[in-house]
Amino acid sequence: MQHEPMRLRSLLLSSMIPRLALLIAVLSFALVALSFHFIVKQSNALQQQSVEGLEQDISFIVSDTTRQLADLAANDIIINSLVDLEQRDNYLPMFFRSLNLTQAKTVEFALFDFAGKKVIDKNWSAALPESLSNAWRQQTLGSSNTFSSVSKYGVVFSVPVLLNGVSEGALVMYVDSLQSLLEPYPRLTNQLVTDSNGNVLFSSDPSLIALNSSFLAFNQSGYSIKQTSWKNLQLYSVKPTIKAYREVAWTGIVLLAMVVGFIFIVLHMVSMTGTLAERTLSKLYDDIKNRLTSDNATSLNDELQEEAKELADIRAAFDKLIWDLTEVSLSNEQFSNVLESMGDMLVVVDQKQEILISNKRFDAFCDDQYGEKNSILKLIVRKLAAKQSDELTHFSVNSGKERYIRWTKASLADVKGNIRGDIYVGSDVTEQRALESHINILTHAMDEATVSIIISDVKRVGQPIIYVNSAFEELTGYKRSEIIGHNCRSMQGDETSQQAVDQIRNAIATREPIETTLLNYRKDGSPFYNRLILTPVKTDGEVTHYIGFQQDVTQQRQTEQYLQEAREKAEESARLKSSFLASMSHEIRTPIHGISGVLQLMANSDLTEDQKHYLSLAKFSIQGLLHIVNDILDFSKIEAGQLQIEDNPFDILESLENLQSQYAIMCQEKGLELHFHFDLQGFHVVQGDDVRFRQILSNLLGNAVKFTDSGYVEVTTSIKQNADDSLTLLCSVKDTGIGIAQEKQSTIFDVFTQEDLSTTRKFGGTGLGLSISKQLCELMGGNIRLESVKGHGSTFSFSVSLKPADEALLDPVYQASSFKREKGKKRKVLIVEDNDINQIIVKQHLSNHTTLSAKSGLEALEALNKMKVTFDVILMDCQMPEMDGFEATKRIRNGEAGERYLHVPIIALTANAMKGDKERCVNAGMDDYLSKPFDAEDLIDKVEYWASTERNSELV
Repeated sequence: MQHEPMRLRSLLLSSMIPRLALLIAVLSFALVALSFHFIVKQSNALQQQSVEGLEQDISFIVSDTTRQLADLAANDIIINSLVDLEQRDNYLPMFFRSLNLTQAKTVEFALFDFAGKKVIDKNWSAALPESLSNAWRQQTLGSSNTFSSVSKYGVVFSVPVLLNGVSEGALVMYVDSLQSLLEPYPRLTNQLVTDSNGNVLFSSDPSLIALNSSFLAFNQSGYSIKQTSWKNLQLYSVKPTIKAYREVAWTGIVLLAMVVGFIFIVLHMVSMTGTLAERTLSKLYDDIKNRLTSDNATSLNDELQEEAKELADIRAAFDKLIWDLTEVSLSNEQFSNVLESMGDMLVVVDQKQEILISNKRFDAFCDDQYGEKNSILKLIVRKLAAKQSDELTHFSVNSGKERYIRWTKASLADVKGNIRGDIYVGSDVTEQRALESHINILTHAMDEATVSIIISDVKRVGQPIIYVNSAFEELTGYKRSEIIGHNCRSMQGDETSQQAVDQIRNAIATREPIETTLLNYRKDGSPFYNRLILTPVKTDGEVTHYIGFQQDVTQQRQTEQYLQEAREKAEESARLKSSFLASMSHEIRTPIHGISGVLQLMANSDLTEDQKHYLSLAKFSIQGLLHIVNDILDFSKIEAGQLQIEDNPFDILESLENLQSQYAIMCQEKGLELHFHFDLQGFHVVQGDDVRFRQILSNLLGNAVKFTDSGYVEVTTSIKQNADDSLTLLCSVKDTGIGIAQEKQSTIFDVFTQEDLSTTRKFGGTGLGLSISKQLCELMGGNIRLESVKGHGSTFSFSVSLKPADEALLDPVYQASSFKREKGKKRKVLIVEDNDINQIIVKQHLSNHTTLSAKSGLEALEALNKMKVTFDVILMDCQMPEMDGFEATKRIRNGEAGERYLHVPIIALTANAMKGDKERCVNAGMDDYLSKPFDAEDLIDKVEYWASTERNSELV
C-alpha cells in the first residue's frame, strides 16, 4: 500500500516546534541568568556606594570639625585669653557657652594652656585614658599640630592656639561616641564602624548589631558584607542576602509567564501559517487544473480576495509558459535578427567547411581583409583545428593596422546528438590589447620609479594595499607579497605621532588629499621620517582608491632638528651673555661710581692748577670708561632682544638744539666749525624714541668730531610726511675728516670693527658705536648709509620713522633746580647702602644735611622703627645682602616701618641698567631712580626736590 505524504501544515509543525522549543529554553535560561547577575551586581554597587558614603561622612566630620576648631583657635578672644590672664574670666565663660560645632547631643569643650592645664571648659567631664591625653598634648602642645582620634573612648579633637607661630595653648573638643556624630546622616544599607579589635563604635541598626559589641562574634552567614579601612577604623556595609534572592524569584515568575505566553503565541502563529499556506496552495492547484481542463478559470480567482505575490508570480509564470508553448516555432526572419543582434562575428559551417550561416559582422570583417571569405575561413579553420579557441592577428585594409580577434569553436549538433558541422565565434579584442599594453607601460614606469608608490582600495574593508613598486620595497624592506592585502599600520610604532595618523584617517574618511610627515619603521625596525602625499582616485565621480607617494626625509628632519637645537643654544648663549654683561655692568658701575664720587669730592676742595688738570683728565677717563660700558650694555640688550623702542611725544627741535650746544664746545676746542640745518616742516613735536634718536646722532657727531682735525662738521635734518600721515626723519652728518677707504666701507657697521688697527691706536674706541646706531635705526623703522672718500671726509645719513604729535601731549619735564631750595634747611636722609665707599661719598655730597646709614634692608627697617626722628628722604640701594632694596621698599609701603613712613620719598640708587630695572624700582614702590655713577648735583637736586615743602604742598 502506497504511503500517503504528510500535509503541509503537519510538516511545518513537526519541523519548527522542536527548534522553537530549544530556542525558547536557551533564551529563558539566558534571561534568568542575566537578571540574577544584574540584581547581584546592583546589590554590590549599592553596598559599595554605602560604604564609600560612610567613609566620606567620617572624613568630612573629622576634617570639618578640625577646621572649625582651628578657626575658633585663631579667634582673638581665645588668643587674648592666654595673654590677658586677669580679664579672661570675664568673657571666656560666656564665649564657651555659645559654642556649638556639631549635631551631637553631648559635646564637651576645654581650653588648655601651654603646660596642659585646663583654663576653662564647657560641660567637660571627660575621663580620657592617659595614653590618649598624652597623645593630643604631644601633638598639639608639643608639635603645634592638630590632633583627632576616634576610638571606643569617644572622639577627641585638639588644635593649637598659636602666638607668633608657636603653640601657647590648645582647644580640645570631646564627643562621648562616634554614634552620636554619625546618627543624623541617612543610610542606604546597614552600616558599621569598628576599631582594630572589632569593637562596634557605630551601628546604623543597633537591633541587628548592638553598639559596643564585638563584630567578630556576629554570625555573617546569610549576609552580604562590603568592607573598607579609614585610618585605624574598619567600615562595613551589611545587607541580608535573602533580599537579592527574593528579587530574583519575582523576576523568574515574570519571565516564566512571558515564556509561556510566547510559546502559545508561537504555536498559534505556526498553526495559522501552515493552515493558510495549505489552503492557498490547494486553491492554486485547483485553479491551474481548471485552466487546463476548461475555460471556467475565473471562478476560483473570483473567490480569492487577496493573493500572495509569490503565488501571483507562479500564476503569471504558468500563463507565460502556456504562451511560449504556443509560439515555440520561430520564423527564419526572427532567427536571422537574433544572429545580427550579436556583438561578435559568427559563422556556421558544415562538415565540408562550407558556410551555412554568417552574420553581417563576419561579412564586414572579411571585406576589411585581403582575400576572399572562403580563404579567410580556411585560415581560421586551420588555426583552430586542434584547439577550441585561439587569438589570431589579422591586418586591416581600412585602418592599415593589425586587428586582434579571439576565435572560439563549438560543434553543431542536431536533436539526436549527431555532429553536423562547427560554429565559429570571433571577438575583436584589439582595443583591449591596446589598453593592456598601455597599462603595462604605466605599470612598468611606476615600478621603475625612484619614488615609493602605493595604491590602496578604500572601498574594501580595511582599505588594503593592492599595489606597491620596487622603490617601496627598497624604502621599507617589505616584499610585495608581505604588504599587498594589508595596510600600512604595520609601519607605525610607539613614537609615531598619533595626531598625524588621525589627520590621515580623517582625510581618507572625507575623501580629501593630504600631505604630511610622520615617523615610520622599516621591516627591520629601523625608524625613518616618511614624507607622505595621499591623492584620491575617482571612478565615475566616486573615490575608489588612494595613491600614495613616499619619500625618506630623515636626513632633512635631522638637519631641521639640528638647526633648531643650534638656534636654541644660540638664544640661550645670548641670554647668558646678556645676563653676564648685566651683572658685569653692575659690578663695574659700582667701583666707577666710587671713583667718580671721590673725584667730585676732590673737585670741591682746594686744588692747585696741576691737580685740577689731573682731576679733569681722570674725570674724562671715567666718562670714556662709562661710555664703553654703556655701549657694551646697549649691544648686549639689542642682541638679546631686550631693547625696546619707546613711543612717546618729544620736542625734536629742542633735542637738536641741545646736541648743538653740547658739541659746539668740543668743536671750538679743536678749531672746527659746527653747522646745524633744520627743515622740520612745522613738525617740531613728534612721537617716537627721543633717547635713541639722540644716541644715534650723538654717536655720528662724536665720530665726526673725533676723526676731523680741520674744516667743519655739518648736520642736516629734515622731515617729510608720507601718504599714510606717518613721518620719516632724514638726518646726515658730514665732516671733512680722514674719510674711510672704499674696501672698508662694507664692514664699517659690523661689531667691533674700525677701518684699521692704526685708527684704534690713534683715536681709540670699541667699534660698537656704528653697529649700535645701525641696529637702532632698523629697530626704529629706518636705515643708515655711508658715503666717503679716503682723505676727503665722510657723510653718514640715517632715517627713522616717527609720527605726528600734539604739543599738548608733552609731559612737563621735571627740573629739580626749578624748585626753590630752602636755604639752611637741613634734611634728614637715611642712606641704605652696603658699600662703605659709596656710603662715604653720598654722606660727603649731603654734608649739609643730617644723614644716617644702614647696610641692608633689615637694618633700615630697624632704624625706621626704633628712631624717634622722622627721615625726609630714603636713598635705597637695590642690591644688598640679607634684604635687598626692592623687598625693603615693599615692606615700608606695607606699613612695617609705621604709618609715618607709608609715603616717605624713596630714591633708588642702583648700578643696574638693563631693560626693566627702572620699572622694577617703580613697581616696588620707589619714587625716583638714580643710576650709578651719578653727579653730586643730581643727587642733591633730587633730595631737595623730594624733601621740599613746595613739592609736598602740591601733593596735598
